[in-house]
Amino acid sequence: MVSRTSGHLFLLLSIMSGRTWQAVLASLLFAGCGGCGPGGAPGVDPLPSPDRLGPAGAADATARGAATDGRAGAATDGRAGAATDGHAGVAPAPQDGPPCKDGDEDPLDLRCTGLYSDTGARSLAAGVREFKPAFELWSDGAEKTRWIYLPPGSTIDVSRMNDWIFPVGTKLWKEFRMPVAGESRRIETRLLWKTAEDRWTRATYAWSEDGARALQVKAGVPEVPGVPGYAIPAQVDCIRCHAGKTDNPLGFEAILLAAPEASGLTYAALADLGLLAAGAGGPLPGAAALDVPGTATERRALGLLHVNCGVSCHHPLGVATHFEMRLNVDPPGQVAGVRGARVYQTAINQPAKLRPSGAPPEARYYRIRPLDPDRSAVLYAMSRRDPPGAPPEQMPPLATRRVDEEAVAVIRAWIEGMTPAAGYPRAAP
Repeated sequence: MVSRTSGHLFLLLSIMSGRTWQAVLASLLFAGCGGCGPGGAPGVDPLPSPDRLGPAGAADATARGAATDGRAGAATDGRAGAATDGHAGVAPAPQDGPPCKDGDEDPLDLRCTGLYSDTGARSLAAGVREFKPAFELWSDGAEKTRWIYLPPGSTIDVSRMNDWIFPVGTKLWKEFRMPVAGESRRIETRLLWKTAEDRWTRATYAWSEDGARALQVKAGVPEVPGVPGYAIPAQVDCIRCHAGKTDNPLGFEAILLAAPEASGLTYAALADLGLLAAGAGGPLPGAAALDVPGTATERRALGLLHVNCGVSCHHPLGVATHFEMRLNVDPPGQVAGVRGARVYQTAINQPAKLRPSGAPPEARYYRIRPLDPDRSAVLYAMSRRDPPGAPPEQMPPLATRRVDEEAVAVIRAWIEGMTPAAGYPRAAP
């Protein structure tokens, strides 16, 4: 996630005429994969060092005196975990003030974001709820946990069911874990925080190797110690995908929360709690009407393409509109069947510009060619990772160095099952 600096870039692009800002972003990206092309980080941030924390766990110990106002580790003087010298167990005391400050919209310490009431025990703060979308963005095999906080008394505006608008004060966190020495280790936690109607703060917090503290990193960590091949992206990279939504969150949306595979704070739970509101005040569609269509293989394929490609980039308001992979909720409040899906309509038998290196000049490639995964450019892009300096061809194109082999197998099986008897057109020549 990116800091407010990249928000200024987005504002500049937004005021350009028409869709010029999308063309600007798209020029930076792989045309077949949308607005998420790789970008160089301006520098490298180190991971938080345990020796900055004093005795093991000292930072967490001061955070356990949480006040009843729901802020993580808030002390009586209004600062989270404030010690007698104004610092939470940090030695030596830095010169830039306490680790948590009232009104800070870009906190340097994860403890100051309001996720936990007890950081050491990982106890969630009041009002923070866990959720798990039905289909997940690929993150090189990382385990992920997600949470959301909605201000008391607020609702999410779902007047446009494909593009929810969140109330000011909304916060979302996503924690990434990877196996290290046989154990699951926290690597990073990302924050999205809506601080004004037109502004989101985005921040990434890297966990120290001992798991005692998570501090903000802006330039990213290209090689996380102990986790070969895993990188924490620079915060400026995140706008490339999050700009594909009117409001920033990608994984907290109708289709991903309505499908039966979702858990925690699902679409049905949100509706039951009165947290969803349509502008016209009409009834909300039921969760079943928003489910991903098709057979088990079709559902899995459409869901994976929706979350990895469609939500952020391949949709009518994204930066990759030449073909679409987002599942849409129609105005009557229902998701169309497989043949009504935009990926079916805009990708199957449609010529592709992307060609594998070494392909014969006369060979024709398509975005998706029924029964022929080897001439389907979508599968080719999913099956590769770009070597350094190579033209961008991989998909997803950002923040991944490893191929999602399971997703590749699912898309291959889907293509191989695209028979006329199953309702698919015959393969183009």
